[in-house]
Amino acid sequence: MEHQYDILIRGGRVIDPSQDLDRICTVAIANRRIAAIDQKIDVEKAHTVIDARGLIVTPGLIDLHVHAYTHSPIGLDPDSLCPAGGVTTMLDAGSAGSYNFGPFRRDIIDRAQTQILSLVNLSCIGLAAPNLGELRDRRYADPHGVVETIREHSDIAVGVKIRASSHIIGTGQQGWDNLNDAIGAAREAGVWLMVHIGECPMSLPEISNALAPGDCITHCFKAGSTRVTDDDGRIWDDVRSAAERGVIFDVGHGVGSFNWEVVEAAIEQGFLPTTISTDLHTMNIHGPVYDMPTTMSKFLMLGVPLETVIEMSTTRPAAILKRDNEIGTLRIGSIADVAVLEKHAGRYRFTDSYHQERVGHDLLTAAATIRRGEIVPGGGGTRMRHSVDGEN
Repeated sequence: MEHQYDILIRGGRVIDPSQDLDRICTVAIANRRIAAIDQKIDVEKAHTVIDARGLIVTPGLIDLHVHAYTHSPIGLDPDSLCPAGGVTTMLDAGSAGSYNFGPFRRDIIDRAQTQILSLVNLSCIGLAAPNLGELRDRRYADPHGVVETIREHSDIAVGVKIRASSHIIGTGQQGWDNLNDAIGAAREAGVWLMVHIGECPMSLPEISNALAPGDCITHCFKAGSTRVTDDDGRIWDDVRSAAERGVIFDVGHGVGSFNWEVVEAAIEQGFLPTTISTDLHTMNIHGPVYDMPTTMSKFLMLGVPLETVIEMSTTRPAAILKRDNEIGTLRIGSIADVAVLEKHAGRYRFTDSYHQERVGHDLLTAAATIRRGEIVPGGGGTRMRHSVDGEN
């Protein structure tokens, strides 16, 4: 029997913020594209049927901050992250610079089944030795090489990255010189800049004011000296103004960049992140980050509506990557990247990057992932399930 559809994802709660869609229906896939969304599609018309009743069906998740260059000490295999977290597109956040971007593309990006886009690090060596401070020596700053790399790899190199912590870029004028080089490289290449904030040599209001709409501050809910909040716990006026004029504030959870008190204060004041991302690497894959659905679950616990959490993890990053006509959507004709999520009800322990715990009542896991129209073997597993009641 010849089938009209390759896959039917049947009877799930389909949430697609790009279409203001939230209803129980069936998604049909044919020829690696979304072919139909309807409440009634005959299962006999499909080669394979996924029973998604009781589950949530969304566009494939887009993680805007990952480290997927396995030649660096912190890099992870991108294809194993895909089914485990429902992530079908990931952005490598500057693991490689001008000297090693070619090998990164040849050995990892071009061989991966999962779509990988990348930022180019201002440091010519990228994160080959991330513990040593890749811009402490200004000789490693290579703005010209960044521009040339982006021009040569314009299909996948979409922006510039700088880690702006003092122990990485230096203090005083040296810190500003490195930051200004990164800004200048992004402007010359016609792309956006992602700034990692740690304990920076300049204040966050100063960084915010130096950035243009479309630039990004990642690790936006870290604690320490460089925070979105002042000493009274209030969002800086300059930070709020930057967000209002289009500067992106990205979560970038990571192993040391997500603090409950900061994010709670921000949300209470109506300051939500633009995008949810993980900063997944070897030091946080088994906690406290785990994956995208776990990070998304933390925002559910903080009272952010499910639809908004999904928008921050699909529609918005797709627009930032300028690919919202192809990914981050379930529109008919778009690439068939789909995440099927299960929402577990219970009492689950969530940990920030500072070993502090909170208890939430919903945990999202990836039940199934469809990448470019093919079902990816594997799922979310149980590593992230820490039930307060001792039950999973």
